[in-house]
Amino acid sequence: MKGIKEISERIRESITQFLEAVESTEPFLNAAVLDMKKRLAEAKDLVATAIAEEERLKRNYQEAVDAARVCGHKADTAEQEGNQARASEARRRTQQYMTRADDYKHQMDAQEAVVASLKSALHEFYQQFRDAAERAKELHLRQKHAETRTELYQLLSDEIANGVSEALERAEQKLKATEAKAEILEDKRRQTTTEAETTGASRNLDQALAELKDDVLGSGRK
Repeated sequence: MKGIKEISERIRESITQFLEAVESTEPFLNAAVLDMKKRLAEAKDLVATAIAEEERLKRNYQEAVDAARVCGHKADTAEQEGNQARASEARRRTQQYMTRADDYKHQMDAQEAVVASLKSALHEFYQQFRDAAERAKELHLRQKHAETRTELYQLLSDEIANGVSEALERAEQKLKATEAKAEILEDKRRQTTTEAETTGASRNLDQALAELKDDVLGSGRK
C-alpha cells in the first residue's frame, strides 16, 4: 500500500492539472473532462484499495483477539484441572495472540488515518471536478454563443449594408434612366399623334371649303 502522502499528492496534482486545462482554450475542454473522469476513477480505486486494506487489518485484529480469548479460556481450564504445563503453554500462546492483536491495532489505526485522509482528498477532488465540469460546460456554451453572435453580426455588418445600399442606388439610377427614356418616347408618340390629327383636320377643312365653292358656283350657273 502506497503512503498517504504519495497518494494524496497524486490526487491533488490531478485537480491542479484539470483546473489548468479548464482555464485553457475551449478545444481542450472535452479532453480535459475525459482525462479528469479517468483520474477520478483511478482515485476511487486507490481509496477502495485503502479501505480494503483497512478491513483486512480489522479482520486480522479481531481474529487475533478471538484466538487470544480462546487460548485464555484453555489456560483457565488447564489451571482448574491442575495441568500447569498445558496452562503455561496456553498462556504463552495467549500472549502471542495479544501481541499480534496489538500490532494489527497499530496498523489498523494508521490505516484508518490513511483512509480518512484519502476520503477527504477524494471528496475534495470530486467537488472540484463537478465545479470545473460545470465551468467547462459554461465556457463551451459561451463560446458557442459568441460564435453565433459573431456570425450574425458579420451577416449584418456595415460592409454588407453598404453593398446593399450601393445595389439599391444603382437600381434606382437604372430606373430613373428607364423612366426618362419612357417619357421621351411617350412625348414623341404624343407629338406624332398631334401632328397627324392637325394634318387630318386641315385636310378636312380644305375639302369642306372646296365643296362649298362648288355648290356656290353651281347655283350661279343655274
